[in-house]
Amino acid sequence: MNLKHASAVYYNCKAYTFDHFKKSARAIAVDDGMIVGIGGDYEIKRNAPRGSDKYDLRGKIVVPGFIDCHTHFIQMGVDSRNVDLSKTKSLGEALALIRDAAKRIPDDEWVIATNWKESGWVDGRFITRKDLDGCCPGHPCVAHRVCGHMSTINSKAISELCIDAKTRDACVDSSGRLTGVLKESAVTIPRSATAPDIAKKTKGLAAATRMAHSLGVTSINDNGESEDVEVYRTAERNGKLRVRVWFNTPSGNLDSMLNMGLSTGIGSDFLMLGGLKIFCDGALGARTAALSEEYSDDKGNKGMLVQRMSDLDDLVGRANEADIQLAIHAIGDVGIGVTIRSLASALAKSPKKDHRHRIEHLELPTAEHLKGMRKLGLIASMQPNFIGEWGGTDGMYLSRLGSKRTARNNPFKEVLSSKVRLVFGSDCMPLSPLYGIHSAVNAPHPAQKISALEAFAAYTRDAALASFSEGVKGTLTQGRLADFVVLSDDPFENPSEISSMRVLKTVVGGDVVHDRSRARRRC
Repeated sequence: MNLKHASAVYYNCKAYTFDHFKKSARAIAVDDGMIVGIGGDYEIKRNAPRGSDKYDLRGKIVVPGFIDCHTHFIQMGVDSRNVDLSKTKSLGEALALIRDAAKRIPDDEWVIATNWKESGWVDGRFITRKDLDGCCPGHPCVAHRVCGHMSTINSKAISELCIDAKTRDACVDSSGRLTGVLKESAVTIPRSATAPDIAKKTKGLAAATRMAHSLGVTSINDNGESEDVEVYRTAERNGKLRVRVWFNTPSGNLDSMLNMGLSTGIGSDFLMLGGLKIFCDGALGARTAALSEEYSDDKGNKGMLVQRMSDLDDLVGRANEADIQLAIHAIGDVGIGVTIRSLASALAKSPKKDHRHRIEHLELPTAEHLKGMRKLGLIASMQPNFIGEWGGTDGMYLSRLGSKRTARNNPFKEVLSSKVRLVFGSDCMPLSPLYGIHSAVNAPHPAQKISALEAFAAYTRDAALASFSEGVKGTLTQGRLADFVVLSDDPFENPSEISSMRVLKTVVGGDVVHDRSRARRRC
């Protein structure tokens, strides 16, 4: 261990390394963005040069930086600057926020609201056209549901966007009149009409990065828009990209990727081309995830596949053959089955030893699905925070699925028991890894509940595997990136208290990018 050039030493801590060979440590030495030494306080401090910075962590817990395997990162930052409905307790409260926002902008400008979730309201129903007409009749208005698979627009927006009853996935009432509710493909219409420009996306990236650092997130897998790549590249060129990005490209860009000869893994430590993001079905919140049995609260509705199976097979087959990782959104049991079948067909035609194809969300897999995933070497990329948001005895899952299906949705324990690689992300609902980890560790059903060590591994060591990065990050190991987090308490000794714990420091490439104690002093 040669520490003669170490620029900083973090000592007097209890570090859980997630390295199989050195499971704990008391001090970490860093230089040039890398961990150059890890071990006991005495050996690290003794060998570090006199001029290096010294950080006394006062016995606090250190873990590897969190790797969020499923985000919409820039969009999250942009949305944070719009009307945020995520904390509203009722429809009336949400509409009041929209009404107030409308008063602050000129007539005819769009009012954009985000993150509504009727499951958290006392009067839990979807927002409708009439609701929005009542609070902002002079503005075109869109309110996006938290899942991203449903939005509501008002009458002025319907007129401006030329949407009618024949528009695919635009909902109508019993008399054939538009309700203003849009699902799946129709959601893209207001999204496109209100798309932020590069300047707004740049500010969104900055806002999202601050949020990520405050929560201990040092790396993300982003499912963004194609234009987002230039925002990331510009930030990197200017030295302002301070979160590591694995960028999953929208499926509509496959032809461009193939024409340019691009494949998974091109890039730098801070920005790398990831996989191809494909949608197979919808979402449970919007009642569009494809199920084999009808929704408990919507008789006759079994959700939908969002594209023809032949189109899915074409995308999967061509991407697999070109060594492009696949990240396929599949939530319902039917959607999951279709996805596994498509991947199996592609891999039979063009076998790959280390493809690391992923199924995103995987909320209702069967035992047979998990066997198939194990056989094919597929990764389960899941969101434990969904349990915290919609699980339990009175959550959305129970109303959508009934008690039997709710008891084994998001079955993290069954995934691990089936020897399927499990990685965690948030889908930005909300971003917080600690909230997600708490939700998995303290889950209400046996099929879901896993240990704190397993949950942290899914957000660190194993998460690195999903982006082919296990050799450079995910553990606190000499020779790997100096990305780590200091926690207020020990989650492995007090797993029932994880949600109340705080990120005290976040370190990216050896630099402190978030320091809670300094933030308090500035206040």
